[in-house]
Amino acid sequence: MEAVLAAWLASLFLGAVGLPLASGLFRRFPDGGAGFAVPLGLLAVSLPYYLLRVVDVLPPGRGGYLLAAALVAAASAALARRLRWRAGDARRLAYGAVVAASMYTGAFFAYLAFRSYNAEIAGTEQPMDLLFLNATMTSPTYPPHDPWFAGEPISYYYFGYLQAGVLSSLAGVKASIGYNVALAATFAETASGVVSLSWALARWSSRRANRQFVGVVVVTALALVLFAGSLSAVFEWAAAHERYNPTLYRAFGVDYLLPCEGRETGNCYVGATDPRTTAWYPTEYWFWWRGSRVIPGTITEFPFFSFLLGDLHPHVMALPLMTLATAVSVAVWRSRGVLDWRSIRSRPWRGLAAAAIFGALAFQNTWDVITFSALLGLATFARNARSLPYGRAAVAAAGWLVPAALAAIVLYAPWWLTFSSQASGLYPYIGEGTRPAHAFLQFGTPLLFAALGLLAFWPSRRTLGSAAVAGWLAVLPFVGWIAFAAARGELGDAAANRGTGGWVTLALFGLLTWALAKLAIALATRRSAAAPTAALGAVGVLLLYGAELFLVRDVFFGSVPRLNTVFKLSYQAWLLLGISGGVAASGLAARAFGRGRYAATNAAVARLAVAPAVILLGGALVYPVLAAFNRTEGFGRSTTIDGLAWLRAADPEEYALTHWVAAEVPADAVFLEATGRRWVRDPSGNLTVVDAGVDYTEAGRIASRTGRQTPIGWYFHEIQWRGDSEANRARFSARQDAVDDAYLASSPERVLAVMRQLGADYLVLGSLEYARYPGPFPDYDAFLDRVFESGRYRVYRLPVYREVSPP
Repeated sequence: MEAVLAAWLASLFLGAVGLPLASGLFRRFPDGGAGFAVPLGLLAVSLPYYLLRVVDVLPPGRGGYLLAAALVAAASAALARRLRWRAGDARRLAYGAVVAASMYTGAFFAYLAFRSYNAEIAGTEQPMDLLFLNATMTSPTYPPHDPWFAGEPISYYYFGYLQAGVLSSLAGVKASIGYNVALAATFAETASGVVSLSWALARWSSRRANRQFVGVVVVTALALVLFAGSLSAVFEWAAAHERYNPTLYRAFGVDYLLPCEGRETGNCYVGATDPRTTAWYPTEYWFWWRGSRVIPGTITEFPFFSFLLGDLHPHVMALPLMTLATAVSVAVWRSRGVLDWRSIRSRPWRGLAAAAIFGALAFQNTWDVITFSALLGLATFARNARSLPYGRAAVAAAGWLVPAALAAIVLYAPWWLTFSSQASGLYPYIGEGTRPAHAFLQFGTPLLFAALGLLAFWPSRRTLGSAAVAGWLAVLPFVGWIAFAAARGELGDAAANRGTGGWVTLALFGLLTWALAKLAIALATRRSAAAPTAALGAVGVLLLYGAELFLVRDVFFGSVPRLNTVFKLSYQAWLLLGISGGVAASGLAARAFGRGRYAATNAAVARLAVAPAVILLGGALVYPVLAAFNRTEGFGRSTTIDGLAWLRAADPEEYALTHWVAAEVPADAVFLEATGRRWVRDPSGNLTVVDAGVDYTEAGRIASRTGRQTPIGWYFHEIQWRGDSEANRARFSARQDAVDDAYLASSPERVLAVMRQLGADYLVLGSLEYARYPGPFPDYDAFLDRVFESGRYRVYRLPVYREVSPP
């Protein structure tokens, strides 16, 4: 409990640090920007810490974190004294701070309580996440070393892990607890940010007489962004209790839930069927996983799934920063005065803040920087277009945006110099399109709630001009896809492969993009405060539309080509659509039941839409209820927040070995542990690899759990991070062979040669080594120093010989 309270207090400290920054950026928000205080404070401490570590000014360890936090806190206090506080601003900020702190605290403790039922860091890619967190916290030099590739820096977007390390270190908790604390903080930061932004948008776009309906946005936006899930859960629930209609299931594309008949082995359910559940909720192991894989060949993860699964991935940790970047774009649109080179010279802090926030997007999850930078550019242009002709507005916007972009590159230059992107270009997607039923199950709720804006905010005047301009936004991507596919000689195949359902989905996405863009342009030309809400919805649909037409080529191109493109873009879309949909729901409630000069027909239509919207949201909330009970086994599991408590219970000797390495082995040490490949001896006594799959196993587990370096960890993940080339494959395989030799060789000379070749000082003999190598092991005691022992588990160190002066 002390660790939880320490992490919460550290969060509030960061919020206090970030509050003056939030007030400066979001002074016109109803809460004064207080909802963004914690992510801003965390960013304000993490960026200087990173830069000062790179130039070797701050010491490694907790002292460096505390020193960086103290310096930034002093600067924040100085900024607070310099800000010109009006009485109204101060009262609004104080009220907002109380609301934001309450929201953050409630969400933080609620999620941590839920996570305590499944706190273990094991399986999926959680060992990788713990690896990066430990690396940022323990690396003696910066940029941090890659614990799974000794001697090289991390080649990944790891700023989220660095921020998690800042929070963990300020709280004084170890990484295995900090991992779960960081998940809780991410959830709470997202919740408070979504409330702040959606509250502002709803309040600005509502009539004074209907302000009582603004409360609808808080509940709806939070539900859509953080809790709503795949509608497939409704079918999962019915199928678990053997209540299904085959015709209906096939119509909605969930054939895989129908039991296989006879010798059928196709798209049908092959799990245990007697019974399929033993409780009111589905008890099949991880049934909820299918909710993120409804569209074949893709990952369509959504925030609740992410927090349920518990992988501390960059796209999850980026949620608060994406929300913050969206709020910056909205604040830019609402700002006064033209944004150009002169304004950035007169108020450089605003451009520098944008540089820090949007540069961090690239460092935290590179996929996000393009989308949200485009959103900022659109907002800047739209703001200038209120005062200038379109051409001059664009030039002025460039004068403000370009210096901010250059500053972002400079601020994060040490990371850019060590990062290697595996994206290799944009390609037309020529495979099967998404079926309408699958699109509805996966995105129907946020899409339709965003579309409610068409009922809530549609202007009474004609909007032919905006319709024409918006039409280009919907048509140009499609025309570009045709031209691109034709240039590659793939247009015929692409048209045939997409299928009838794929074309229908594409048309629906295009139509909704056009409608919401038309609404946004029409509202913007009238300077309506509802314009950003419609624009966020339009951008969200455009992301889904674009993912149906194009893909970014990466290492998955040969097997599941659009997997990452749909995954990353749909995740961004979910956030934007959820915020837009929450505000639209508030506007719909005001139009249906509020006071004002609404046409009777408009009010009647709005009332008719309320019931279907409530039913749809209720259907989307079936997923979190069922999945939460399944994940926690009916909330009947024992609780902890230590992600390695399971190891202490399952294998105390392995845990003791891990704890000793973390406590006693120097942070810059390199040690050997099993590569994860499994070797056996054939009948002739020859050694043979029978399992070369090391990813998603315990390979590299000591490096992951301690942050110390090992020569090679998960092979294919290093391929993803450093590039799939013959040279890299040869280099990684050579390291695997060398490490395996240290456990398979019979001669001490070979073991010593391997250790010296790889720069390793230590060798581990634990559970994985006994499981993966047939033995007998070399007699390490004869030529290495035994420095740890617990039962059969041991750690050896290369002897250190020192010259002795002759007597």
